[in-house]
Amino acid sequence: MQIPKQEINKRIKHVVALSKEMPFYARKYKELGINPDEIKTSQDLLKAYEKGLYTTPQDLPELVYYKHPNAKGPFYTSGTTGKPKEIWLNPDDEKWIIAQFSKCFDITVRKNDRVLNCLPKEPAISGHMTNITLSFLKRNFLHFPAQKIREDIQDFLKKWESFGPTHIMSLTTFAYRLPLLLDYVGNRNVLTSIKQVSVGAEPSSVSRRRSIGEDFGGADVYDLYASSENGMIAYEMEPFTDKHLVSHPELLLFLVKNGSEVSLGEVGNVILTNLHEFSAQPYMVLLNYEIGDWAKCIEKDEESGVVTIISEIRRETAYLAGAKLNPQEVEAIIDGLGDVKGFLTGEYCIITYNDADRKAVAEVRLEARKQLSNEQKERISQQVRQKIYSVNFPVMDICENVKDAKLIINITEPGSLYKGYEQHVKPGKPKRLITL
Repeated sequence: MQIPKQEINKRIKHVVALSKEMPFYARKYKELGINPDEIKTSQDLLKAYEKGLYTTPQDLPELVYYKHPNAKGPFYTSGTTGKPKEIWLNPDDEKWIIAQFSKCFDITVRKNDRVLNCLPKEPAISGHMTNITLSFLKRNFLHFPAQKIREDIQDFLKKWESFGPTHIMSLTTFAYRLPLLLDYVGNRNVLTSIKQVSVGAEPSSVSRRRSIGEDFGGADVYDLYASSENGMIAYEMEPFTDKHLVSHPELLLFLVKNGSEVSLGEVGNVILTNLHEFSAQPYMVLLNYEIGDWAKCIEKDEESGVVTIISEIRRETAYLAGAKLNPQEVEAIIDGLGDVKGFLTGEYCIITYNDADRKAVAEVRLEARKQLSNEQKERISQQVRQKIYSVNFPVMDICENVKDAKLIINITEPGSLYKGYEQHVKPGKPKRLITL
């Protein structure tokens, strides 16, 4: 893939210039001895990363550059800092998002498609991102978010019949569960009108996507890799290939391991930089953003280090139908439990799987320090659940409102944290996430 280096370098110069006005970056440049005026190319940005110039989800509140009077929001993404992460969209952010998503939809959405958008409504951001792009492209679409389907399945079926969708967009777990949901009301046959399915918000295997396609009568299924902070990061070029094309020039992606870029065929941590057009005033400036995901390098520009095609996208976090529960969130919650903290050893793990109803389940296990009564376990479980919901809106929303997922809090007996899952744990090494 040919990277538009001149355009990318122009955008790098612009976002670095914006960063110089922000206390967070000004402090970083001084601490690291980096002259921001010398960051002019992708390679310069990668070298700055190697010196320690990067950002993380915990830094997001300090990375806000400008909030336009007509900004849209707030939108919330899962938080790891004690409160949900808040995202707003300036008018320039929407133009940037439309440019990203348009490239994806040119490949994944046919011009004559009737698109049923089942991605969540606000305060989730995914439905809004797709809606503004489909509107810009003048595509025929209907937004019927998953939350509404749960409220009234018959109304959903009426809308389906009148609209006659050929393409559906949704969270991966929703697409996986919809056939089962329709089985309950005897209407699975409506799925055969779907020719394309676009899924995302959580990693999925090719086999899972093939299963979804089969349930929709042999539909093609495209996997989309996006985030609230970065918009459309990459998208599957052809169904079931697991080759994801990175969104250039709106976004820059490096893959690194132990501080250095990886070679072709290697897996590395995903490092992202949002590249806005010259003169754009975005809500947030993200340089070398460690989102917490990792992926395999399939294609890259050897001169600049910029990765153009990735696959095997993963994250050491529990995915709940698009919401994310990071093990470190659970750890922070244990540390902040107050009086009941003394009942626990501090050891914990998260076990994720799909139940018989294809719901995504996260079982949070906390090890008790001694034998506890059922009343004591229930008291601790309620506090942990309440704290998880208070810092992570998407998990609360998907479990309590959308009901496509379940959160189980299990206080285990001493020494029984991994009971039933011992084969997944290496001796002497704690395992914080077990994905089944």
